[in-house]
Amino acid sequence: MIKRWSNISLSRKQASRWVFGIVILALVYRYFSNALLHQLHDPVLKYPYVDLTYWLYHFLHIPELFTSNFSLALIFDFALLGTAIGSFFSIEKRMYPIAFTLLFSIYFVTYNSFSAHHTHCMIGLLLIGIPFWFKDDERFALLWEGLRYYTLWIFFSAFLWKLFRGTIFLHSQGTANFLNENASYLVHNPNDFWSNIYLYILASPAIASFLHASGPLLQALFGIGFFTKKLDWLWFILPFVFHTLTYIFFHVVFFELLVLNFTFFKINNSINTSNFSLSSNVGVDGNNQTVKS
Repeated sequence: MIKRWSNISLSRKQASRWVFGIVILALVYRYFSNALLHQLHDPVLKYPYVDLTYWLYHFLHIPELFTSNFSLALIFDFALLGTAIGSFFSIEKRMYPIAFTLLFSIYFVTYNSFSAHHTHCMIGLLLIGIPFWFKDDERFALLWEGLRYYTLWIFFSAFLWKLFRGTIFLHSQGTANFLNENASYLVHNPNDFWSNIYLYILASPAIASFLHASGPLLQALFGIGFFTKKLDWLWFILPFVFHTLTYIFFHVVFFELLVLNFTFFKINNSINTSNFSLSSNVGVDGNNQTVKS
């Protein structure tokens, strides 16, 4: 498995297709979840918390500008989706990932502010486009690898948080957390398949404690990735397992973070980036030959 993984690499074009394909799916999912800006219906309450970036956006009235005008919000959402589609199809046009990242930063702050909860799962969508800003292969690969370490830190820092606060050692908290996250589900779905499983777990504190401890232990494994890349195939798989288990047992949706999994693939730098440009006149070299990736 390790040898096979070490031979796998992605070109920038392949990376762009995978990454922005997931971004497009995430935006479609958010549309059906009524979570795009034109679907927020001019919200009033906001929660910028203590984040200076959020305060700056609100000081400039950027979130309020879009949420208070339905037509403008609709144009914004189409532009956000359009730049993601452009990044998917036109890897040579760096203007698309740059525009997408800037637009998504507005969406990121606006949605988190007016939903009164700073969701963590969207951070992958916010950062994944930054490496595609640069035409230089070396800078792209450096930023891509930087996101690899950032992905490792997301999981490992979550383990450290639970470790230093001591919550990982509070076995009774496993049952309490499990009951807190599933109480409403049990009330509304008292007799279905999952409710029977949840009730069995609640009746078995040892199982609830195991689930409570297994999450941080899985997160702790990511710390190994700071010292070796031989297990990158494992770090690619584990987030699928972790996010699936947290969704099944705690109804927490973190699947948008999976876009960062692709940073565990090596990047093949053989692509010719001499014709990458911010302008629309890209993809063709001086002899009118199409650039091949």
